[in-house]
Amino acid sequence: MSNYNPLNILVVLQPGLGVPDEYEELIKERFPEKVSNGEIRIRLSQNGADIPDEWLDTHIIGTGMIVDKVPEMKELQWIMTLSAGFDHWIKFGKIPSHVPLTNLPGGSGIPVAEYTLGLMLYLAKKYHKVWENQKQKRFIRIRGEELYGKTIGIIGLGGIGREIAKRAKGFEMRVIGTDIQKMDLPYVDEMYLNDNIEDVISQSDFLVLSCPETPETLGMMNEKRFKLMKNTAYLINCARGSLIIKEDLIKALNEEWIAGAANDTQWIKNPLPSFLPPEDELWDAKNIIITPHVSSWTDMYAHRFGGAFVDNIERYLNGQPLKNICSGFEGEQSWVKE
Repeated sequence: MSNYNPLNILVVLQPGLGVPDEYEELIKERFPEKVSNGEIRIRLSQNGADIPDEWLDTHIIGTGMIVDKVPEMKELQWIMTLSAGFDHWIKFGKIPSHVPLTNLPGGSGIPVAEYTLGLMLYLAKKYHKVWENQKQKRFIRIRGEELYGKTIGIIGLGGIGREIAKRAKGFEMRVIGTDIQKMDLPYVDEMYLNDNIEDVISQSDFLVLSCPETPETLGMMNEKRFKLMKNTAYLINCARGSLIIKEDLIKALNEEWIAGAANDTQWIKNPLPSFLPPEDELWDAKNIIITPHVSSWTDMYAHRFGGAFVDNIERYLNGQPLKNICSGFEGEQSWVKE
């Protein structure tokens, strides 16, 4: 049981990432009496850079962005990032050593996998060309491609990558991919170590980036690797914009080293989650689908991530260890019952 009364819970979500009220309702549903009698106090914000000083007594944070005043919150017990990735908190580098950080690994697996297959179909079936013809009332038949029998290479067979593999198998594709260690995975025909990524790149008809941003993956898709791809192949990126050297992608598209690409995550992080300004030359590259970082954002997002958040709140109240603590952010968890 928490030693704090009230227990101050802060939920922070920037517009475009969700609605803090959805998470407030989930907390109220799980702990109706504690909220009504004031044992739990919920605070909502849409700006992690402008938290009022009177909220520095916060004990628990659930957030979709960096909260700048975290180092000043002397009673802070733990933070949950309402995402699978936590590289933004690594870059922030100011979480006190005693404060655990949790996430929901693979929490975006289902929506991102669905979106990825949708982008693959969009490119293969030339839906964008059909739509352009429709707008101009041109009745022109366009021959598409099939996913059947094609090879999909998934760079990063974690929670999201495995969901992509499962759905790709539904289209009877050959599924290959990479990870930090070899293992037998359902729906994966052949697995490679990360050191052998170029073997996967050269075989793939659809190359899907599904790995986090790390020093090893930063800028991993460069001119050399684009030239390893088949000229009939497509690149799909719903992971991080920083995995790709943008200028090399533009060159690969415009000079037709590859057949096309779809990019859901961009290079600029302000506003979150990522942004591509109208003057950016990527907009004018050949045969690319650009979407505004929405692959994981569906009507189920708050249900999944908010559900994990309130589960951990309950564990905290019961003196139990938190689930899904991010590596490097273990904290002390001094409330845990022996």
